[in-house]
Amino acid sequence: MDMGEIAEILGKCELFSDLSDKEIRSIAKLGRIEKFKAGETIYEQGSLETKIYILSEGQVSLERRVKLANARTVNVTVFVLRERPNRRLMGCWCILVGEQHIQMCSAVCGKQTKVVSLRCSDLREAMIKDSTIRIKILEKLVLLLRARIDSSYGAIEAL
Repeated sequence: MDMGEIAEILGKCELFSDLSDKEIRSIAKLGRIEKFKAGETIYEQGSLETKIYILSEGQVSLERRVKLANARTVNVTVFVLRERPNRRLMGCWCILVGEQHIQMCSAVCGKQTKVVSLRCSDLREAMIKDSTIRIKILEKLVLLLRARIDSSYGAIEAL
């Protein structure tokens, strides 16, 4: 496993962007690179998830199963994550504050995809050991969640 590659990907992820190189390297030791083929599912809606993922290469659709009035179930694409200079975070943020997280959607690969995965319990333990890392990550998490809520409101208003 290439710690340098993992550290580079983490450094491009907004959640970790305020961390020093030394702090990122300490977190990179907790990560691993996972590869998925087109059509594979990284995680399922309703599952109890234990990892966060940072998209490195490929494309992932976040899909939500929805029951229609006629009792038929369909998958609705909520968001599509694509490669971009700033890496996109997916997964179970609640675990970073000590809460269990049930996935609200499924993450399905649209093409061959590479992610960095981090077990949330390992990341949380590292955050507890180093209060500077903890503060920086939790502050970024609040800003990320605010941006996603704003985006959701914008989508609702566009309807």
